[in-house]
Parts: sequence; C-alpha cells; structure tokens
Amino acid sequence: MNWDDVRVFAEVASSKSINRAAQILKVTPGMVSRRLEDLESALDVLLFTRTSSGVVLTAAGEDMLDRALSMQRFANSIEDSVRGRDHKNEGVVTLRAPDGIAGYWIAPQLASFIDENPKIQLTLDCGGITAEMQVEPDLIVTAAEDDAQKGDVLIPFATLHYLFLAAPSYLERHGNPASIASAVSDHSALRHIGQVNQRESWGPRARAIEELVHANLLTNSSAVIVAATLGGAGICAAPSWLCHIYPNLQLVGPEVSIPIRLWLVTRRHAVGSARVQRVAGWLQALFDTKLNPWFRDEFIPPRGFAAELEAIDGRLAPAAEPQACARAPRRRRR
Repeated sequence: MNWDDVRVFAEVASSKSINRAAQILKVTPGMVSRRLEDLESALDVLLFTRTSSGVVLTAAGEDMLDRALSMQRFANSIEDSVRGRDHKNEGVVTLRAPDGIAGYWIAPQLASFIDENPKIQLTLDCGGITAEMQVEPDLIVTAAEDDAQKGDVLIPFATLHYLFLAAPSYLERHGNPASIASAVSDHSALRHIGQVNQRESWGPRARAIEELVHANLLTNSSAVIVAATLGGAGICAAPSWLCHIYPNLQLVGPEVSIPIRLWLVTRRHAVGSARVQRVAGWLQALFDTKLNPWFRDEFIPPRGFAAELEAIDGRLAPAAEPQACARAPRRRRR
C-alpha cells in the first residue's frame, strides 16, 4: 500500500468528488482515479461507490477513512516537530576535540554557553572508545588537516606553541638541564603518545630531539601528563597556554617553540545547522587570538603573557564587561 494513494483517498473522501480532489491536489482527475484503483487493488476491496453526483464511501471505505485521517494527523505531527529544526538553536551538537584542549580550555568555559543556549546539548567526544561516543561529529578541533573530508569547512583556528616544561619541585630535585638535549636524554621524560604518532607535525628539530628521548611515562591522556608534570614527575612537551593556567610551571631550555596549527572542521552534513554554527562561533571566540596571545601564530613566551594581557585589557577597557566571557579561565598572573 502506497502512502500517496492513502493521501489521495482521504482527499477524495473529504471532498466527495474526484474532480474536486484533483483540483486540491493539483493533479488530473485521471491520476486521482488511477490512485484509487491502485489502492483498491492493493487492499482487494471497493472503497467508493461511484455515482453521477460524486462518490460515496462503502463500509470498508468508512473504516479506511478513519485510519487514513489518523495517518494524516501523525504525518502532520512529524512534520511540525521536525521542520526547520536545523534552523533553530536547539538539539544535539557533537564536538570532537583532544582531551587536553577539551578538559583544560573548553570545559572550564562551558558555563556561559550552557546558560545562553539551554536547548543545545553538547556531546564532547575526547577520543573515548565507548559505543555512546561512536557518533559522527558535527565539529572537530584537530591538529590534523586531513581530518577534513570533501565538502567539510576547514578554518585555521589557533597555533599551539609547544615548550619543554617542568614543575619547580622537579627542577629543585634534579637541577635545570643545561640544554634541550640534556633535558630529553638525561632527565625523566613524560610523553603523550599523540606526539609520537604525529611526528610529521613536529618538524626536523623536534624529531631529532624525539630520537634522544627515553620516556619514563608514555600515555594517551593529557590529564595524566599535566598531573604528572605538576607533581614533579619529569619534563613534558606541552602547549604554552598551559603556563597561563598553571603559572608555576617553568620553561626548560631556550624560549623556542614547536608550533602546531590547530584547525576547526565543520562536517559537510552540519554546515547549514544553526545550532552547530552557534557552537562553532562560540569556539572561535574562545580561541580568539586577539584576546589569547598564546594562540597567535607568532610565539609569545610565557614570561610575556602578563604584559600582553595588560595591553589587551587596556584596549578593551571601555567594553570590559561584554568581553568578560570571551577569555576564560580567568588570568592567573605569574
């Protein structure tokens, strides 16, 4: 049984005329008649008695009409509930992001977004293996440009400047390395496996250093790296913005960074979704390089963060309150 045939049947039953139903449906009377014949043939029953003044429902037709109208109401309710939903700021948005960026930069700033967008449910995928997270993402924050597929929208997002960092407690026990080579070969090294697997992103200098490393800790968790470093377990390579959050971390070696470009990918299926664009716009504000000097293409050493932030505050002074949510976690000066 074809739903279009049922729809035609319901219109003929309501108007009690094939010609009038054809006008309403904007088709020919012959097409309406053929639809009715197909439906009657599929059901093996006579639904109408044809008369010179129109059509009259048979007993089977009366039963059919009641169910057909129920189907029509259900179809209308589906359309009303779904139509235009992608143009509204409501529904689920799935964001895939590295766990360090998600946990230490995005998550602490979620409060204002949730307050302003209570009907958007953000699913934040940090690379777990649970079935619940095996969902095609709408947005991806990534250091791998080839994560974007044909039809996706790819924009440069920020630059992460990796440095060798250690806690004061570690350096007090083991001393400050005389060189980067000494830092990675003679000291406890804490490594994230992503840095091992993405060697092409690290450039010749970093790859040469990596060959010297004997990792005392190898993990796939940025949270573990940060906790171990803060606890004085060793030296890690971490983005400079971590020094903004944990100003006690100390730079090991010269003030030379390993720059890694970060991208924001909007998947093809989500480009026209208002709720996805709402999240994408919010993310771009979080990583705004005008407000967050550690994300700029040019390297700003951590010791220069305070001066940069004071200059930014000076420029924004007349509009300080409206901009307050754009840079969080709030600054902790060294």
